[in-house]
Amino acid sequence: MKTPKRVQKIDHPITFSEYIKKFDELRTVFNSLPDGVVAILDEDMNIMTANKAIAEMLQMPLKNIIGKKSVEIFNKNIPGLIEAIEKTIKNRKGIRNYTIDFVTPSGDTNSFLVSTAIIEEVNASETGIVLILHDVSEITKLRKIALQMDRYGEIIGKSDKMKSIYALIETIKHYDTSVLIVGETGTGKELIARTIHNISDRKNKPFVPVNCSALPDNLIESELFGHVKGAFTGAISNRPGRFNVAEGGTLFLDEVGTLHKGIQVKLLRVLQEKIVEPLGSSIGIPVDVRIISATNRDLTELVAKKEFREDLYYRLKIMQINLPPLREKKEDIPLLVECFITKMNRYHNKNILGISPKAEEMLINYLWPGNIRELENVIEHAFVLADGPLLEIKHCPPEIRHSGMNGIPPIPPERDLSSEEQSIRRALLSTRGNINKAAEILGLHRTTLWRKMREFRIDKGFGKNKRNRNDAT
Repeated sequence: MKTPKRVQKIDHPITFSEYIKKFDELRTVFNSLPDGVVAILDEDMNIMTANKAIAEMLQMPLKNIIGKKSVEIFNKNIPGLIEAIEKTIKNRKGIRNYTIDFVTPSGDTNSFLVSTAIIEEVNASETGIVLILHDVSEITKLRKIALQMDRYGEIIGKSDKMKSIYALIETIKHYDTSVLIVGETGTGKELIARTIHNISDRKNKPFVPVNCSALPDNLIESELFGHVKGAFTGAISNRPGRFNVAEGGTLFLDEVGTLHKGIQVKLLRVLQEKIVEPLGSSIGIPVDVRIISATNRDLTELVAKKEFREDLYYRLKIMQINLPPLREKKEDIPLLVECFITKMNRYHNKNILGISPKAEEMLINYLWPGNIRELENVIEHAFVLADGPLLEIKHCPPEIRHSGMNGIPPIPPERDLSSEEQSIRRALLSTRGNINKAAEILGLHRTTLWRKMREFRIDKGFGKNKRNRNDAT
């Protein structure tokens, strides 16, 4: 059994007045902080000293705060704060990020994160506490507004999952941290990335998207980092890379999981050092770029298989947004349909008024393996065929009309499948998740199908709501 560590005692304890003198010597530093700092409490729980931020939070001059009883000041202006102070004194232990919310007489909601610490330097007979207040009222207000919206910029949706994403975007919009967007094909990952850019402090700078899966391995390095004249056959002049083009703005790396290991190493170095070396050059070029990446694959699976660098994965997912598939937010389908009809009325110069109730019910019941992109294509298909004011069932594509009552689409001919992922999803839907039957339809071995399902983040119970343990929203 280990012997517990002893708390180191202060050799020469000081008095409160000596401690306050030390505090005042650093007053310039404390006054420059955005957080309120208070050295409070002698044995009568008086406020001994404080910085300017506290005066601004309390909307009182410092002379009316310092020397006053903390109970009188805080109970009137920040209800609940005295409880945190008393808890600290009772337990002789500081607290971190204790949340206090209260409504002001004007009806506004104020929110503070409170941290406390025992002043160990003072005499044991005296009680001293340092109190730090971080005002998060504006962030809390924006998150509450986001949770009431049915759209955010160009993002459409009123489901709880989408409102949580709106709130998360509001929280991170002024930070330059890397964001990883995870979702199935067609869920709108690039739209989320553009929205984050358009409300950030970089909105007046470029947003540069790169589809990593569409670029050959021998060109991806040149595309990302640029090259100099003569770097390879055909390099007849210097060419800036996407990092340079996105200077000051945002670089969006779509399908980042497809990058080969060599590029992953160089990308990690750029993220760490903020310097790009063009292909064929040894001279580094400083870059100021925010990275937003996206994937429809399970990067943790790729990391486990040594196909994706673990250090790069954690560098990219400082913040992660998990986009729900359309089948998990069916209440958003009517809103999306309305949006697409409005958009296509303008584009095709028509005047479709809406969709019939039966057609809308059919769309809500369908399981949408292609997600929002498939829904938009279906509405456009119906729009072209519509001969009246409403979109009807007869105007929808055959796979929608012929889907079962549970929304499962039939297996179309192989030539109509747009991707391996969509093929697997349709096979699982048609067999109600039966792995053996789905593997037989696809011509795959059972274990191969399991591997591909993990790679594409496809659950065996496809079509049922699945809770993501890594959900960041």
